[in-house]
Order: sequence, then C-alpha cells, then structure tokens
Amino acid sequence: MQVLVPENSVFEKKIFIPGLLSNQIKYTYNWAFGDDRKKIKKNNLALPFPKGKTYHIMQSNKGSFSHDDDYNKYAVDFNMKIGDTITSADDGFVVGVIKDYEFGKDDRKWTPYANYITIYHPHSGLFSQYVHLKKDASFVKVGDAVKRNQPIGLSGKTGFASGEHLHFNVLVPEKNKTLKSVPFSFENNIPSQSLKKNMKVTHK
Repeated sequence: MQVLVPENSVFEKKIFIPGLLSNQIKYTYNWAFGDDRKKIKKNNLALPFPKGKTYHIMQSNKGSFSHDDDYNKYAVDFNMKIGDTITSADDGFVVGVIKDYEFGKDDRKWTPYANYITIYHPHSGLFSQYVHLKKDASFVKVGDAVKRNQPIGLSGKTGFASGEHLHFNVLVPEKNKTLKSVPFSFENNIPSQSLKKNMKVTHK
C-alpha cells in the first residue's frame, strides 16, 4: 500500500483485519520525502551564508571526493570554518535536523555521523540540505518555518569530511526512491554547474 501524506498535515492510518491478533501481524514500511508527481518549479536560490561574506569552493558538482553518487552529484562545498553562520537558501519548512554528533573524519565510514538541516520549499518543490554542522549548532527544529537568508545554524566538520566546510545540496523526489541531487542556480544567475574548485563566491 502506498500513501501520500499531504503537506502541512497530521496523518494517522489505521488498518483493521478481523480475526487477527496484533501479535500475529508482522509488517515493514519505507518512507521518503516529497511527492514525485509534483511539478518542480526551480528558482534562483540565495547563497547559504550571510550577505557580505565571501567563501571559496572546496568541491564542485560531480567532485570525485564525495559528490560521486545520485544523492550528492550536484552539491557544492564552501570552505566555511567551524562556527561560521549558515543561512537558508529560500523560504520553507524544516523537515530534518540532526545535531548531536561531534566529530568528523576523512573516511566514508563516518558518513552517517554528520549533523545537518533539511528544508522543504513548497513553492518550488525543492529540498535544500546543509551538512557537517557543528554539534548542537542548529538554530531550528523540525516543523519550523524559515525565511530566505535566515540564520539556521553553524558550520562544522562532522561526519565524512576532509576538513571544516559546508556541504550544500539541492534535491528533488525520485519515483520509488529517496531524494536525488539536481543542478540549481544561485541569485545573480550563478548556475551550480559553473562553480569550480577554488572559485571565490560573494553573497552581495
């Protein structure tokens, strides 16, 4: 059975099977963010750090270090230091927060131990994700509404990371799967695919 839970709603599903006791039933379930039938309306995003700040690109789209799968392919890494402020790329709602991890290492085994924030942008259908945050450095919680350029957390070096930085990714639902990374554009018509390693980017 496949069920789609509408945006901004509370959902409860009950299944009645006459004659069966609850301890006789075994079940599993899988879930994923988003509605793969919704039309995506891409729009230019704000850079994920405060206006007036400048950072270099550490790893660009399809980078061989960690942007080498469908989930991370079009991500961009900024050389933000531990404790630097991260801001939301657009208006939306917080749908995921992990904040309790403390350490990171240049080893894929550490991938599950990254702190991050995931924001859903209902007007476009996009999800934005901010990864490797400092321990206990999320300013938001699941369910919070956020505005474009709003501070949401502090950068760090948790999980699979060769150094302190912000991993910024834009994702959309993929049919019968989880989210997948997609190309995107920042304000002033800066396509993510044009950003290369060591390039300098300023949030004007």
